[in-house]
Amino acid sequence: MPRLTIDGKTIDVEKGTTLLEAAQRLGIYIPRFCYHPKLSVSGSCRMCLVEVEKSPKLLTACSTEAAEGMVVKTDTEKVKTARREILEFLLINHPLDCPICDQAGECGLQDYYMEYSRAKSRFALEDKVRRAKRRAVGPYLMLDNERCILCTRCVRFCAEVTKTSELEVMERSDHSFIDLKEGKALDNGYTLNIADLCPVGAWTSRDFRFKTRA
Repeated sequence: MPRLTIDGKTIDVEKGTTLLEAAQRLGIYIPRFCYHPKLSVSGSCRMCLVEVEKSPKLLTACSTEAAEGMVVKTDTEKVKTARREILEFLLINHPLDCPICDQAGECGLQDYYMEYSRAKSRFALEDKVRRAKRRAVGPYLMLDNERCILCTRCVRFCAEVTKTSELEVMERSDHSFIDLKEGKALDNGYTLNIADLCPVGAWTSRDFRFKTRA
């Protein structure tokens, strides 16, 4: 069983445990968007970057396995700077419509922005990529591609949990977006779980949009 230290706390974990899982057992929260305990690891959002002694670069906590003698730091200035820069890139194309967003008050992007960033972007408004707004995707869900941060939770849910694989990432780089595969319909009985999985309100329930939530 590897023994490692995270933010000054030592823990023994089973082989194969990731740094993010080990940190959670110690009560240390590491920010994340793409990670979900019931889905495969993507490592695409980079919000869970941490500093590991003797490593030349920051590592993603969700995909890096714990090793004997590791010394991990989750809240150094280097880590905070990386998270600020990641948020800045995510917010280039994300609409600033929090007051009318169904996810407002329960949004990871909103929370992390308040914690790490709150700075004016270095990018011009002209750099923004416009995407389709609030369109119906199947009988249960609405999709706002401008809000999407490409965490791919929805894609992995359809591929791994329902095994219906209706969704995929289209195109590449800053042109990427989530959409239905050709000939597919998003109408399986577990579809509404996608709205719950989405961390930023890109997916919302057609029946409960703009309604009071208990």
